Amino acid sequence: MTDSIRKIGFIGLGSMGGDQARELAKLPLDLTVYDVFPDALAKFEGRAKLAASIAEVGEDADAVGICVRDDTQVLECVDALLPVMKRGASLLIHSTIKPKTAQQIAERAATVGVDVIDAPVTRTEMTKSGPFVFCMTGGDEAVAARVQIVLDAFSTNTMHIGPLGSAMALKICNNLVSWCGIMLGVEVANVAEASGVPMDKLLTVMKRNGNLTPPMAGFIDFRNNPGDAARRAFFASQAGIGEKDLALAEELAAGADAPSPITSHTKTLIKKTLLAICES
Repeated sequence: MTDSIRKIGFIGLGSMGGDQARELAKLPLDLTVYDVFPDALAKFEGRAKLAASIAEVGEDADAVGICVRDDTQVLECVDALLPVMKRGASLLIHSTIKPKTAQQIAERAATVGVDVIDAPVTRTEMTKSGPFVFCMTGGDEAVAARVQIVLDAFSTNTMHIGPLGSAMALKICNNLVSWCGIMLGVEVANVAEASGVPMDKLLTVMKRNGNLTPPMAGFIDFRNNPGDAARRAFFASQAGIGEKDLALAEELAAGADAPSPITSHTKTLIKKTLLAICES
């Protein structure tokens, strides 16, 4: 249904959102982007309209994607967008937030005729061009179908999960696996090194039998080679994201009466462990 999508907006041009917007800029559609950091926004000069505010992104847009850090930032975007978005427009929430927050946003948006789907994403490809995420959607399937052209621009795969909020729940569970695996990988590297096991041989065996996932490999490599200030700053930011993601998982588990001790324990370790590497 490409005829229903002529103008799109995107808010949040960080490591994930920036790459999503990169692919959206290739579509034969009008694109308006916004980020609070001028340097992130400047990268889209000549490829998209650079908005001066969040509200400007929503003006006359048929679909707006949001990929910011957390519930608070998403709600700030929603507060600015809903008063200006037109009836029949769609709001796509790519940030990982509480399912309940997504549901509350949808209820608010419905009062002004704006449709909402939760559409979190997870990387499938480490590429500098082309689709690179798996996008999960929750909410009305008809709305998801209407914005499929947007999702396909940056997604290698898309899947409708169920009611609004269900895609967020799935993404939180997927993040839980990733972060627990990352922390286990770093801990295993510590144990192996202390036991005299050559790191290259450890990684060879783990890769061959499927234990070494790409995210785990990336963090083990950082543990072995912290690198320059820019690399350390990036991983320091990931420590905060990991703690946030695990807090969401802990809350999801508790709310579903399915406590997860592994989640709670990993949450207490992740920030101090990664920051210690950053400061080493």
